[in-house]
Amino acid sequence: MRLCRFVLPESPENPRLGLLEGDAVRDVTEATDVLPPLRWPLAPGDQLIANLPQVRERIAQIAGNAPVLPRESVRLLSPVANPSKFVCGAGNWKHHGAPFGMMGFMGKAVTSLTGEGEGVELRWPDRVTVHEPELAIIIGRECSNVSVEGALDYVAGYACALDMTLKPEREDWAFCKSFDTYGVLGPCMVTADEIADPSALGYKFWVNDELRGDRSFADLTGSPAQMIAFASSAMTLYPGDLVLSGAADVAPVEAGDVMRLEIPGIETMVTKVSVSTEARKTVWGSGAG
Repeated sequence: MRLCRFVLPESPENPRLGLLEGDAVRDVTEATDVLPPLRWPLAPGDQLIANLPQVRERIAQIAGNAPVLPRESVRLLSPVANPSKFVCGAGNWKHHGAPFGMMGFMGKAVTSLTGEGEGVELRWPDRVTVHEPELAIIIGRECSNVSVEGALDYVAGYACALDMTLKPEREDWAFCKSFDTYGVLGPCMVTADEIADPSALGYKFWVNDELRGDRSFADLTGSPAQMIAFASSAMTLYPGDLVLSGAADVAPVEAGDVMRLEIPGIETMVTKVSVSTEARKTVWGSGAG
């Protein structure tokens, strides 16, 4: 199943649930009626991912009669609405020469989350922003201190991800990764039952028409299962949490660029780079003004 979130041009404030089917989106928003009502205090994580089995059962019942929309007529959001955290792989490719886990993980603010149709917006356009095409592993159930052997049992699905990063000068990596729109996820979540072995996947990545990466996830130092197990040894993972594989291909982007990340078996995500309406020049030593 390929679950997506989207909005219609006439109601951009109302996200909807869909099934991505090639060049079409089947609107299955009605299936969210099975979600339990929320009460304070909210449980950590994403409510839909936490109740995915019930949602999928309802989708199976209604999908045949659900409206079908052209993909080009909707704006795709992140398929996960409310992760509690990003867990970002660091130095996690064999050519980096670092033992798995030596660098721990990096993080980024969840407010950086965006979708294919929203794009990357440069808030500090006078500074260099780089792309980092990656595999996103979406946690399906709360877990802590799980084994490598059992780790994939806690996965809800997989998606394409771009871990955009401001090139650091003085700043900490967590700050540089946390700008709004610097965590691109999409175009859909492919549920885990469709991916027998995530390490067998790979990607191709283009900026405009320039191929900038062609990799196999078999060349990760730590596999998706190892990443989950290692992360859960230090922190509790919740439904919807995003574990990113780590970057092998890092290079600058500019406003006007179009990035295309293809992971066969998942999907192709195409997103644009622009200058944010909130853009400003970097100012040091004069406060926030």
